[in-house]
Amino acid sequence: MDKTGCIRYDDVMVNEFRIELNEYQMELLPYTPGAFPCVCKYVDLSRYVGNSVPWHWHQRSEINFFIRGKATMMAQDKSIELKQGEAVFINSNTLHALDPEPGEMPRYFTIFFDADFLTGGYNNVYSQKYVLPVTSCRELQCFPIRSDSPDGIRMLNILVQIVDLFQEEPFGYEFTIRSALSEFWLLLYKVTADIRAGAGQINLTDEARIKEMMRYIEGHYAEKVLLEDIAASAGISERECTRCFAGTVGVSPIDYLNRPRIRIAAGQLAETDLPVSRIAEACGFSSDSYFGKMFKSVMGCSPREYRKVGR
Repeated sequence: MDKTGCIRYDDVMVNEFRIELNEYQMELLPYTPGAFPCVCKYVDLSRYVGNSVPWHWHQRSEINFFIRGKATMMAQDKSIELKQGEAVFINSNTLHALDPEPGEMPRYFTIFFDADFLTGGYNNVYSQKYVLPVTSCRELQCFPIRSDSPDGIRMLNILVQIVDLFQEEPFGYEFTIRSALSEFWLLLYKVTADIRAGAGQINLTDEARIKEMMRYIEGHYAEKVLLEDIAASAGISERECTRCFAGTVGVSPIDYLNRPRIRIAAGQLAETDLPVSRIAEACGFSSDSYFGKMFKSVMGCSPREYRKVGR
């Protein structure tokens, strides 16, 4: 961001990052053992099915820095609207998803790093005093960074610096990035003091349950799946299952079940000549009409319209 508040990189040409998830909806991050423990990737949501990022999580912290478009970041019971020139911090092990605003095709840089990258990997003053109070705070699973304060402006400028360093890789850039990211974290710690003071701890039980149920859904989406099946996969009641989904991802279990079904169906519509009815059946939908209704609610168009546009 320059002094006028404008974001550079409008014509950026870099390798695009595509999200890959395992059966637990855990993102497989682009890390190579022994390599630099911090990565910066470019994301263009127009390249994604549905132009959105599905619910997922990972063990490292993440920062998304938007250079174009508007989107809503969702994490637990939070929804944060973001636009060009803003960023969002996503805490480690946080379930989150990203949906663009209607008509928008957001582009952003995403930065992944482990807290050990900043602390040195020891149970020292850095981790105890500055890192754990942030990573263990329920209210800081997702936090926006905007240019509405001097600290916010400084944090955004640091992100510009980090992206530049990854792009240019000058001498000693790894040390400079760690220094810049440490300054960013210290400012994050500072501006979230009031939030941390009145916040509770993360509900690890709900986190574990929802991840297990997501794993079950991803493995059985093509079958006839009932609410009782989803609940049983985590050993809880249907009522508790519904509460867990509502409080964690903000949708019902069945609505969430339809997301991977629609995602797979969209890929088959774009890449194959299979009849729509056959795709609907293969993705677990009991009728063509229900499939069409659910597809349009998620994708904004009918399956046949999507097939025409996708080609």
